[in-house]
Amino acid sequence: MWIIFYTIALFVSITEAIPRTDVTVSGLSSGAAMTAQLHLVFSSTISGSGILVGPPYYCAEGSSTRVDTCLYGPTTLIPIEKLTSQLQSYVSAGIADPTSNLKNDPVYIFSGRFDRVVFPDVVKLNENIFSSFDTNIKTNYEMRATHGFMTDNFGGLCEFPDLKYFINNCSFNLAYDVLNHIFGGNLTKPTKQVPLTGQFVIIEQPALMNPESINSTNSKKIDIFSYWANWLKNSAATHKPSFQLQPLKLPGLTETSSIGASGFDKEGYVYYPTNCTQGKKCPIHVAL
Repeated sequence: MWIIFYTIALFVSITEAIPRTDVTVSGLSSGAAMTAQLHLVFSSTISGSGILVGPPYYCAEGSSTRVDTCLYGPTTLIPIEKLTSQLQSYVSAGIADPTSNLKNDPVYIFSGRFDRVVFPDVVKLNENIFSSFDTNIKTNYEMRATHGFMTDNFGGLCEFPDLKYFINNCSFNLAYDVLNHIFGGNLTKPTKQVPLTGQFVIIEQPALMNPESINSTNSKKIDIFSYWANWLKNSAATHKPSFQLQPLKLPGLTETSSIGASGFDKEGYVYYPTNCTQGKKCPIHVAL
């Protein structure tokens, strides 16, 4: 199965080892494909990534007939030099950021040995592409895991697909390992004895998918991204975590707002570590 529904989660980090920019990104499966695209194309803004069980950049070359190749291979039919040349052509045309930005950026690449959704050899091609730009790559290819997100305490069996959640209990904290690499290797690993005390907040995503459909009561269009950013800023500045912060609701938001945007879930989540709700400036990690 190819995961096509995204839920965006924003993790506001409290680490002092801030990367080149304030924004990093990671993703699972199709979210990993999107992650590679975002990091390679928007490298002026994004300075680190975690690519988890996903195919390489521009693998399908815009053709639906190549989807199976990007899942199962063979890798001999995925021309890495052509894919990187395509990126460079976008840079030359001014529609992608200079690849020089990517130098030394942290990149984490994961594939489980038992993955039969996106074959490991396909996932490993991400390493070929990112290494050509002198990024700081950490790979994780040896886990006896299937297609999904690994945890150390929740989910289905590690070696068998969890077709409901795609979360597998492999006694390994993948989220920590990804973020620890992206943020310099000095993060404190969470334990049962030291529970997280931050705040999860729900955000309504249809407006972000189709902002043109959102209008105020006086028919004047809202700058939806400013509205959302201001809400984040004000929430972080004033909220003391008590798990009582209300979900973000947007004027004029209806179910029809998401028509044509079926690739996203209705809701996304923002996680604030406690320090990030008390005036501390924190970078953002986007999980797809």
